Amino acid sequence: MPSISAVLSNFPLTIPPSKLFRGRSTDNNATLLYNFGPNLPSQVTRLQVKLDNVQDPLKLNNFTKTEPEKRRYTLDEYVVGQKFLVRLYELDIHQKASLEALLNYTQETGVNLFQSSGLVVEGFGVSKEMTSRNLIWVIGRMHVQVESYPSWGDIVQVETWCSGLTKHCLTCSSRLIDASTGNNIMRVDSEFVMINEKTRRLSKIPEEIKAKGDPYVKDYIDPPLTEDKLRKLHKLDQDKADYILGGIKPLWFDLDPNQHVNNVKYICWILEGTPEAVRENYELRSITLEYRRECGRDSVLQSLSAASAQVPDEYHHLLRLENGKEVARARTSWTKSSKLLRN
Repeated sequence: MPSISAVLSNFPLTIPPSKLFRGRSTDNNATLLYNFGPNLPSQVTRLQVKLDNVQDPLKLNNFTKTEPEKRRYTLDEYVVGQKFLVRLYELDIHQKASLEALLNYTQETGVNLFQSSGLVVEGFGVSKEMTSRNLIWVIGRMHVQVESYPSWGDIVQVETWCSGLTKHCLTCSSRLIDASTGNNIMRVDSEFVMINEKTRRLSKIPEEIKAKGDPYVKDYIDPPLTEDKLRKLHKLDQDKADYILGGIKPLWFDLDPNQHVNNVKYICWILEGTPEAVRENYELRSITLEYRRECGRDSVLQSLSAASAQVPDEYHHLLRLENGKEVARARTSWTKSSKLLRN
């Protein structure tokens, strides 16, 4: 019979045996059988793999099965902490966790923070005070700084907190670290504004809502006021674009529980509008984004990009409707990937 290493050499990815399993077992030390079907040599009919306890989301966050589902995160001095296991389906072509997956982690902890602070008590984005005034939160600006990308099976610790609150804006910050090494993975700063759901106009944050949020504003970690974060984003004109991707349409599954297009999808569309050679051979290191307009299920968008004439490996982006109205503008910076797919 061939060795396990010989068997695993048939797969396109290097797969540690401890991470291949199917099914459930009440015995944490049980050996499970995984049927790989025709992918294995004919003389191998089954492969025995031990269940890895880290795959259990309850144990990952140190909870027992008797604890409520909504409490599967920790709250320490108004900082929400939660651990996430990088799954196989969250990897990109570089065999690293995708930016979309990492930002979804921060969204999860962000909602938990809003709920624990009382800023959200109904649904996923409103409080009773907001409902009575037809007010909702929307994201206005985001800055993402990436230090490294985790791999399959890594555990990512996400910490999210309110880092600022004014009469016009709520700022939430997140940092992602490698739970095993403590090394920084990513930092995200998101600015939320309040609008009237019916008129879609900006609104001041009501005093009673601000009073609820003020005690939760913590200078937990000094926001990285980098030069890139503070630089103004300029609109990219079509005649200066190097690359234009058209015909982008929101899908049904791009909508969130509030029936809005998830803000992470806008980032995905912007990155899709980057030249293919950049996406294949470079890794994103930072993105600064300003949201200008919502889009709906029936919208058709274009994603434009142009290389910066002043800064190497930097791109300017515009996401717009086909009628020319701005949806978002962004700036990205890239670094050469260690795993080049095309020279």
